[in-house]
Amino acid sequence: MASPEAPQRYRRIQALAAARLAQQVLQVWRELMNPAKVDASWPAVRAALTPLVRQAREQSAALAESSYMNARREAGVNEDGFTPEGPLPLLAKRLESALDVTGPVEFKKAIAAGKTPQQAMDAAAVRLVGSTQYLALEGGRQVMQRSIEVDEQATGWARVTDADPCAWCAMLASRGPVYKSAKTAGDPRQGGNRYHDHCGCQAWPAFTNDEPFIGVAEQLYDDWLRTTRGRGGTHAVNAFRRWWESEGRAAYTAPDRP
Repeated sequence: MASPEAPQRYRRIQALAAARLAQQVLQVWRELMNPAKVDASWPAVRAALTPLVRQAREQSAALAESSYMNARREAGVNEDGFTPEGPLPLLAKRLESALDVTGPVEFKKAIAAGKTPQQAMDAAAVRLVGSTQYLALEGGRQVMQRSIEVDEQATGWARVTDADPCAWCAMLASRGPVYKSAKTAGDPRQGGNRYHDHCGCQAWPAFTNDEPFIGVAEQLYDDWLRTTRGRGGTHAVNAFRRWWESEGRAAYTAPDRP
């Protein structure tokens, strides 16, 4: 069984890499984007951002691959020649579309909504950072997901949250270790492999059938049962979300911060 610090250490390193990417993206956006000439300046911005995202994605994937193998060894899994699965290729059209939509398109939407050029620049910057971080961290997340799926020694995974998860991520983390063979029928807390822009969550592999809960997940599980008692489906999800947003979020502190 891996050390209890390993999942949070992995999440923290991925978060630091995402923060570095955000700084790079903001620097490019502020230095090369001309709000008075959006269409003319955007090609240079996109050309500068593209290699940054691809490099960050490769780094995220490499970190996930080494961390996966370390977790395997710490769990005492026999050496059997297993090699982690790599991430799916990031298609050029997908990357280009993501940058376009969260860059100049978002800027123009903000202007049309009555924002000043500076406000529009700031709004687009937030969206741009979110989308680029998502694509970069997807590299590591896919390595974990794809490796767990094909690894005969892996029993499943757990969702590790950052220091301030949204209600949806906190709900998914409350499931604790999710086993590959487990049925989710009747449990509204589904979508464990889904993430969103500005999401700091990561997946961590499990290799036994009695994995401990990670971080605050066990406490979240108890609160899920308490706040959703007598409810099912979307009613349970909504009840947990209302509790999380009104009082739950302020009561939780993740084990560490990036």
